[in-house]
Amino acid sequence: GSQDSGGGGGDGGACSRWMMWAAYIDPNYAGGGYDEYFGDSPPGALDCHSPDTDWQLIGVYRQEFYQYIEQISKHLWAIDDYEYIVALAGLEYMTDNECFGVGYDESGNQLYAEIQPMEGGAFQMGLYSDEKCIQLNTQTAYTYDDFAEVSELDLGSKDATDDDAFHQQAYQYWQETQEYTLTNLNTVYNDFRFCTSCVDYPTYQDGYFIGDDGEDDDDLINQCWKFYSHDSFNCDADCIAMGAEQGSITWISYGGKQFGSLIEGQYSADHDKTYLTDAGTVSSSSSSGAHKIERLKANLFLTFAGIVFVATFLAFAVARGSSKKKKSSRSRSRRLLDADYGGGGEERRPTSRSQSRSRRASSDAKSARSGRSKSKSRSNSAAAKSVKSSRSKSRTRRSSSDYKPPAAEKKSRSQSQSRKSSRSSSRRRDGD
Repeated sequence: GSQDSGGGGGDGGACSRWMMWAAYIDPNYAGGGYDEYFGDSPPGALDCHSPDTDWQLIGVYRQEFYQYIEQISKHLWAIDDYEYIVALAGLEYMTDNECFGVGYDESGNQLYAEIQPMEGGAFQMGLYSDEKCIQLNTQTAYTYDDFAEVSELDLGSKDATDDDAFHQQAYQYWQETQEYTLTNLNTVYNDFRFCTSCVDYPTYQDGYFIGDDGEDDDDLINQCWKFYSHDSFNCDADCIAMGAEQGSITWISYGGKQFGSLIEGQYSADHDKTYLTDAGTVSSSSSSGAHKIERLKANLFLTFAGIVFVATFLAFAVARGSSKKKKSSRSRSRRLLDADYGGGGEERRPTSRSQSRSRRASSDAKSARSGRSKSKSRSNSAAAKSVKSSRSKSRTRRSSSDYKPPAAEKKSRSQSQSRKSSRSSSRRRDGD
C-alpha cells in the first residue's frame, strides 16, 4: 500500500516495510502429497528452517508486508476460525497505509505510525519521529493505542448470520487483537516463521472452501505462487544482509553465508503451534519445548559422561605412575643396601622377619648346645664317679684277696692298670 492519511510519507517518502520469505524444495520427496508430511507417522519432515535440513533453497524474496498477512488470511482458514478473525482484526488495526501521521508527542512534535520490525521476525505498531518512519521515538510515553481506534467487527459480506453467540465471541477476539503489540496476530502467524507447505490444504477463499471441501487438486492454491504474484520481488545477498543488520530476520543460509539469528525450535521439525483455550485466548504448545529440554538433558549427560571418563582416566594414569615410582624407588634402595652389605647385588638384606627367624634359630641352637654340654658334663661326671668307684672297689678286692692273673684275651685299660698296681705292690713286698 502507498496511501497516506497523515501528511507526510506516501509514495517516494516513506520507508516501505517488507516481509522476507524463502522457497525450498525437498530432494527426498516421494510423491506422497499431503500425507507425506501430515499423515500418520509421515516419512517426510517440514524442517527447511533447520540448519540440519536436507531441503534445498531455491530463492529468497521480499513481500510487501500488508500483502503477506492478507494473502495467508484469505486462503488458509475458515470464517469462524479464531485465526481468521485475528488476522482480519490485525489488518484492520494496522491499515495498509505507509508511515502516516497520527498525532503529537508531549512536546508538540509530530508522531508517525508504521510497522516496527522486531527480533526473530516479530512485529508491532511503532511511533516514529520522522516522516520516513526510520527514527523510532523512544522518549514519548504514548503508544499507537493512544491514537488508533478499535474498529467494529467486519468479516466481510459473507459473515451475515443470526448466530448471536458466534458474533459475541468473534467480537471479543477482534477487540483483544487490536492493540499496538499485536500479540495475538504474532502468535497466529508464528507458524510461518518456520517451514510450512506452499500448498494450502484445504484451500479457502475469504473464509470458505474452494469447491466442495477445498481438497481437490484443481482447487488447491499454491501459496508461494500467490506471494510471488502479489508485490513480491527477489531478495539477493545485499537485501538479506540489510535485514540481518536490522536484527529482525531468523537464521538462513544463503550462498554459503549465514544470516539472521536462530530462534527457539529452529533445530527441530516440530515448533510452537497455536491453539485456542477455553478462556478464548491463544497459547503456544508443541513438542519443541520438550524437545529442547530433551536435547539439553542429552547434552548434559554427554558432558557429565565425558567429565567422568576424563577424571577416571587421569586417576588411573596418576595411580599407575605412582606405582611405577614406588617400584623403582624400592629396587634402587635394595641395590644400595646390597652394595652397602657387599653382596655384590646377589645377596639380599635380610628382612625383619628373617632376622627374627635367625635369632630364634641361633637361640635354639645355643640352648641346644648348652643342654648338650650340660648333659655331656653330667654324663662325664657320672662316668668319672663310676670309674672311681670301680677303681676303689677293685682296689678293695685286690687288697682283701690274693692276686689272680687276668685272662690272656682281656686287654682292657683296667687290667693294665691292675697289673701295674700289682707289680708295684709286689715290688713293695719284695722290698719289704
